[in-house]
Amino acid sequence: MDYKYIGKDTPIENSIAKATGTLQYCGDMMLPRMAYMKLVLSPVAHGIVSGIDLEKAQAVPGVLAILTPDNTPDMAYNRGRVRTNEKAPDQEQLFTRHVRFVGDRVAAVVAETQEAAKKAAALIQLQIQPLPAVFTPDQALANPGIQLHGQDSAITFPRVSWGDYDGAPGQEFLHHTSMQRITHVAMETHCAVASYDAPQGRMTVWTPTQSVFGVRSAICSLLGLPMNRVRVIKTPMGGSFGCKQEMILEPLVACAAKMLGRPVKLQLDRREVVLCTILKHPIESTIRAKINQENKLIGINLDVTLDAGAYQGVSPDYAQTMAKKLSWVYDIDHMVYNAKSVCTNTPVSGSYRGWGGPESSLLLENMMNAWAKKQGIDPIDFREKNILPPFSHGKVICYNLGSLPLRETLQTGRKRFGWDQRKERLKKQEKNGRFLRGIGMALTTHTSGYFPRKLDWGTVILKMEEDGTVQINVCVHDHGCGEVTALKSIAAEVLALPLEWIELPEADTAYNALDNGCYTSRSIYVLGRAVEEAAQKLLQELYGYGYVLLHAPETELDHGEGRIFVKGQPERCCTYSEIAYYCSDHGKGALMIKHDYFPTTNPGPAAAHFCEVEVDTKTGQCRVIDYLAVHDVGKALNPAACRGQVGSALQQGMGIVFCEKIEIDEKTGAVKNADMQHYHLARAADIPAIEVVFLEQPDEKGPVGAKSFGEACCLPVAPALVAAVNDALDADLSELPLTPARILQEIAKRKANEN
Repeated sequence: MDYKYIGKDTPIENSIAKATGTLQYCGDMMLPRMAYMKLVLSPVAHGIVSGIDLEKAQAVPGVLAILTPDNTPDMAYNRGRVRTNEKAPDQEQLFTRHVRFVGDRVAAVVAETQEAAKKAAALIQLQIQPLPAVFTPDQALANPGIQLHGQDSAITFPRVSWGDYDGAPGQEFLHHTSMQRITHVAMETHCAVASYDAPQGRMTVWTPTQSVFGVRSAICSLLGLPMNRVRVIKTPMGGSFGCKQEMILEPLVACAAKMLGRPVKLQLDRREVVLCTILKHPIESTIRAKINQENKLIGINLDVTLDAGAYQGVSPDYAQTMAKKLSWVYDIDHMVYNAKSVCTNTPVSGSYRGWGGPESSLLLENMMNAWAKKQGIDPIDFREKNILPPFSHGKVICYNLGSLPLRETLQTGRKRFGWDQRKERLKKQEKNGRFLRGIGMALTTHTSGYFPRKLDWGTVILKMEEDGTVQINVCVHDHGCGEVTALKSIAAEVLALPLEWIELPEADTAYNALDNGCYTSRSIYVLGRAVEEAAQKLLQELYGYGYVLLHAPETELDHGEGRIFVKGQPERCCTYSEIAYYCSDHGKGALMIKHDYFPTTNPGPAAAHFCEVEVDTKTGQCRVIDYLAVHDVGKALNPAACRGQVGSALQQGMGIVFCEKIEIDEKTGAVKNADMQHYHLARAADIPAIEVVFLEQPDEKGPVGAKSFGEACCLPVAPALVAAVNDALDADLSELPLTPARILQEIAKRKANEN
């Protein structure tokens, strides 16, 4: 089909405003009589607050209120809970006297100015009776008497299994992978604004959240407000990667606004983001694989331990989700998955881009690459022996994976990257030279929504105005990567309207129907399909009125450029505007469609990444030379935006593999590098040229054939890079990050073995 917008490089919504600095983010908001909040965080990893001295803080001019555990709700909640009826471990409070990590919230100052709030917060003196602390899962499991929540620190989940691993044939291969704790580094730090109208009993909250209804649920539960009196408005978002999925700041500002009866803003600095929002889970995993003489993967047995930090939050769901993402690439007849989520006296772990996908992909792909190296076989050949064919069924969640073209994706990448030729070239390099090169690859897939894990849906109200323009009411949360533009493009194509004639405000609980939020890569696959079907319904309405106004059967009608016309007689036409006026003038009311879409599939897109890496054996520095990403996308709605997603995924993956790590003091539990001066990132200058290849095989259930993309592209990055470094060094490194010191240690080890 010939599209005007779909498949074209289209500037995303607000791109000019973002580039020029004129877009108003939450932190830019100014409301009349707005007050400012500053948090008081625990300097102790574990203890009981026996005293909070407020005298000096209260004397600071401009201080309006100081929130403590004594004057705020003492009920526990779960920051990752989207719906009030979800079963989740409720452990966290707005403010606590039982502090469980360095950064736990003890109090907050609200003042007329940010400066006054900051000054007063620094003057609050805490008396804390220290308690024994544990900073790693091993320490927590070895010391069950140190209980963070009046119970064992670990949640052990029921074994997930199929087949009979113990009785399965094949040689057993053991492999270990370790992933470190990192921060998301979204450009926009966390911010929220709340305003309370006491006479009306109405609360309004502005926040760059991924779930306006999740925020509403948390606020209503904590403050005892009815849902129809709480409005949550999603503001423009300067990136998230999962860090704004959970309800962290919003309940705090809502509580303060209700207490004072005036607007309150809380914006964190970078250090506070690291200390008291969420970080990516540190994970230890051991995988045992049974592989036969023909290199067929018979079964896997995994033990995974997640460090949840001080509160379980989403960690139990995270651990179980990893199990579900392990059976979507390779044909594995036998599996055992054991997982533990362990609380420690460290910052809270939570949602991160891919939601368990990068972790499960890394540990599985590391094992695949390590086995291929041990056996002296090509890692691509090994995978081709074991990949699932199209229309297979997942084992943990038994649904059809659809036309998942794993083999085609793999073969396309092999040829395009020149894998075999590069292998031959690298065999000739000087093994004792200063610069060593290696190649690596990884094969993964992801999902496109919640189904069938839980019911997913998208609700759309499509309204045509009297001038023929269209307003879309759908609960979309744009992260900054073009979700709004994509949904508008879908409607514009169906209705044959200019893109600028489509308006789509972002999520707002006052206008949108209940929605799950923006995660699980569902925004395009689920909401996009809902928009597409709603637009098709509206188009049918237009055709019906065209029949009335043009006196021609619908089969003889066509549409384009905002009008319905008779085929072959374009002069016989009526504009969408004329139809809208006809409806209102003849008792038909507004031209409006309400549509609910319930997906019945969850097809993952295939992704194969290939890279070449150069290792400096003198400095331990690693440089990515070349990178290829091959993606099954169904249909690329906006190729430029998709390529941008791959670029961000590569930068994140390079950070995970080479340099990023939140360092925890082993004695105090304090974060040692909670600022960008000491937390090292992969820089733009480190990113190589990236080639992105799209395999477009339209999915029958996806909007205009599209599958999800934003999370799928980050899964193969880390295992591909790790494989390339190991290929260069003839090593089996699997404990991240692979810092220069770690690389030099491995080189020294290799030289010692040679001698």
